[in-house]
Amino acid sequence: MSKLKTIAALNLCLAFMLCVFSGCQPKEVKPKADVVIWHWMTDRQAAFEKLADDYYEETGVKVLFETYAPTDVYKNKISAAATANLLPDIFNPVGDKKEVASYINADFIADLTEEMDKDNWKDVFFSKALGQNSFEPGNEWNVKPGIYAVPLDVNALMIYYNKDLFKQAGLDPENYPKTWPEFIETGKKLRAANIQPFVSGFGEGWLIGAFAQSYEWNLFGKDGVLKVLEGEIPYTDPRWVRIFRLFEEMKNNKLFASGIVTMVNKDAERSFATGKSAMAFNGSWGVNVYNSMNPELNYGVMPVPSLPEGKFPLLMFGGEGSSLFVNKSSPNRQKAIDFLRWMTQSGPQTFLAKETLNIPSNKNCAADLPPMLKVFSENIKNTFEVLPKIETWQVVNFININLQSVIIGERTPQDAAMEVQSEKERQMKAGK
Repeated sequence: MSKLKTIAALNLCLAFMLCVFSGCQPKEVKPKADVVIWHWMTDRQAAFEKLADDYYEETGVKVLFETYAPTDVYKNKISAAATANLLPDIFNPVGDKKEVASYINADFIADLTEEMDKDNWKDVFFSKALGQNSFEPGNEWNVKPGIYAVPLDVNALMIYYNKDLFKQAGLDPENYPKTWPEFIETGKKLRAANIQPFVSGFGEGWLIGAFAQSYEWNLFGKDGVLKVLEGEIPYTDPRWVRIFRLFEEMKNNKLFASGIVTMVNKDAERSFATGKSAMAFNGSWGVNVYNSMNPELNYGVMPVPSLPEGKFPLLMFGGEGSSLFVNKSSPNRQKAIDFLRWMTQSGPQTFLAKETLNIPSNKNCAADLPPMLKVFSENIKNTFEVLPKIETWQVVNFININLQSVIIGERTPQDAAMEVQSEKERQMKAGK
């Protein structure tokens, strides 16, 4: 035996003897927390940790919030963890309803319907928030009907406007435009005063699509929107051509900020917060963003202006904000549910609303919101209904790209509508 092997053997024997004589036993590896939550909301981590500390003081249950950002990184981590069966107790797959359905059908997400019925837990929420991750009978993804997530907050998209810039252009800051013609005239007056009228992160497809969707509901109504999704009404219908033409009108009247079709929303938010743009299409989270960027900003909010020919209510994108799902296979599933139940009660919800300036999902807390957030909360009722069917991502992508093409003059509204309809027909054929 070599000298090195002899020394190694002696060390091993010595370690064994010390263990025997000292009565040592292998130490149990304890989990770092009773409930582990993965999320992407970096701006809320401090508030989440405070709530976790409060819950530990009340119950002795330790909850750990772990942040992974940006959203793409978080989403990829969730996907990898699901593949390896290593999901935490609470998470969010961050996807549309079709993607959430795939996680449910793969048994990664717990059905919370029975828990929501206990003590009428479900009744504390805005119905729109709860409905976003609920599945109705006969849904196209064959998910068992029920409630599958706990909403933390809600949101709505409206148009922010700079009151000082309105005054500078000779406009009444307390009398914002309510119809499309008034909106265009307001933009023209702002441009004439050398003020950039309108900004938004239209480089992000979902934002430009959300703006267009309001007018789809205004022109088609719920039944018409469903018929478009079913393919019974084509995207070449004059009403959809009209929607594309709205963006052409904004372009022709120079309402858009320079480079809007490639602009991410963070840059658009900075443009509005620094007074470089008079109006911004953005979500209720903008209250927190603008407050952090420019606390002195003097602004108001207004709904998206309605069309004179619109026969149906003009609704807005919104409802559910952030939600959390419970891992169906978690050994701590009940502890996870109990914490979420506590987190959505009035005390924690009011704390979150004040700390993060987001609209709480608990509708009973809305009365204590700051004035600007209260305007958003009052408009939750005017957000899109949750439908039993959604458009394919390929068609949605074609809509958004063609809206951008109209803005930069690459396509006419008619050509854009034809492009989208061609893709719709391809997807319907492929789905048969």
